[in-house]
Amino acid sequence: MQFTILDCYTDEPSGLGVPPYLGTYPRYITGALVQAKQKYQYITIDDLRFYVKHIIEGKKKVHKEKQIKTDIKTYNLTKHNKNIRQILEKTNYLIIIAGEHTPGKYLSAIPGTTTEVKALLSKLQTVPKTILTGPAVYGSGLYGGGKTKIETGFDYSIANLAIKLKTLLKNDFQDYEEAFDYKKIQKLSILGAELINLHPSYPNAMLEIETAIGCSRKNHCSFCLEPVKHRFELRDTKDIIAEIKALSKHGAKNFRLGKQSDFFSRSEKDIEKLLKNAAKYSEILHIDNINPANVTENKVKLVVKYCTEGNIAALGQESFDKAVIKANNLNSDPETTYKAIKIINKYGVVKGENGMSKFLPGINLLFGLIGETKDTHKENMKWLTKILDNNLLLRRINIRQVAQFPQTKIFGENKAIRKNKKYYWKWRNEIRQNIDVQMLKRLVPTGTILVQVQTEIYDGNTTFTRQLGTYPLVIGIKERLPLNKFYKIKITKHMLRSVTGEVVN
Repeated sequence: MQFTILDCYTDEPSGLGVPPYLGTYPRYITGALVQAKQKYQYITIDDLRFYVKHIIEGKKKVHKEKQIKTDIKTYNLTKHNKNIRQILEKTNYLIIIAGEHTPGKYLSAIPGTTTEVKALLSKLQTVPKTILTGPAVYGSGLYGGGKTKIETGFDYSIANLAIKLKTLLKNDFQDYEEAFDYKKIQKLSILGAELINLHPSYPNAMLEIETAIGCSRKNHCSFCLEPVKHRFELRDTKDIIAEIKALSKHGAKNFRLGKQSDFFSRSEKDIEKLLKNAAKYSEILHIDNINPANVTENKVKLVVKYCTEGNIAALGQESFDKAVIKANNLNSDPETTYKAIKIINKYGVVKGENGMSKFLPGINLLFGLIGETKDTHKENMKWLTKILDNNLLLRRINIRQVAQFPQTKIFGENKAIRKNKKYYWKWRNEIRQNIDVQMLKRLVPTGTILVQVQTEIYDGNTTFTRQLGTYPLVIGIKERLPLNKFYKIKITKHMLRSVTGEVVN
């Protein structure tokens, strides 16, 4: 049989798979197909869009270097792009990896929705059997602020496809219950390492590495799907290192230990062993989510010692309003988070070789939580202003409207969303104007030199660039530079969430 993996890109609280990131779902599934001795191909949603738009519908093609504004819907093409017709015609099963659980805006990619995939497939003369997997199995949406629903309209919808594939091949893909288990994906993660060579961002892809599933807390946040998807389990350190080593043999050099709800749920000894060994194979080594309650000086020191600069601790505060924190069972009170921010700043603010600080906190805020009022925004501004006034740095503040998924406490709780929706842009803009800009001016003052800055897309005569890593700073350059090249940039001006710069020799 011929399988084709269609990567629509995924984004969830515990993992990112939007280019230039390559997530775990495509790699594990590739490993399962290799183990089962099945033929496979890998294409992206961009490949499918390009095929329908330019081959089936016959619209004029423009090379991306000549586009006035980069078409990021067809930016991430694989090397198989010219053979998409033949690939699809030979495909028996199309494995669709999709799902947005933390909707965002991306510089050079647009994730494919299940609705879009179905519309694109309807343009084909013949459609292979479709298998939906990834976060979309639990519901999905590009934007927050409302209820989501379980996706339908595919031949099969299967969670944890990689660990079930061997059995599914024998029972004609009749789904069954099987808990995720790291022992079951250990070999698959290594066999699937070869997929990186097909990724559109190769050899500069960021590899998302899984270190834990589920959540260690007994009572979970109102909006979170992690405990619905998995019980809590830490992945064995030696298995993580073995996967990184295997990926490095295929050319991978940039890693983020990001697919977990709290990197600091591990012991200090375990963290040091993991980071020390991962650093041996890394040009860029970053982490992601951290529970503020688990931040300690020793753990922060280890991250600063072994990871590369530009690293961010994503602190899931969600709200600084104590009434909202209680109603939604959030994982940290304002005082605990403030203390964590101080500790991370104490050791991480020092600049590294690429011009960015070694390790800084980032704050996640959610609008539309249970119990939210106008006073919630006042509390958020009070604490953000306190952080700013005390000369503490935040690398970034992510602000989203909460997405409601079935099986979570917040599902159907639309009162706060409906009542306050008209204020969200005003509240968001106040944070951007009063906090973000000032943070950026302190983080990278005018004249700061940043190195290894990659050109990505055009918007007229402006080239947008950024360094590789976790939540990298976007830099606009007022000239059209060749894409996918690296430059040394001097910062010239600060915007709301980005900066402008110029090339220096």
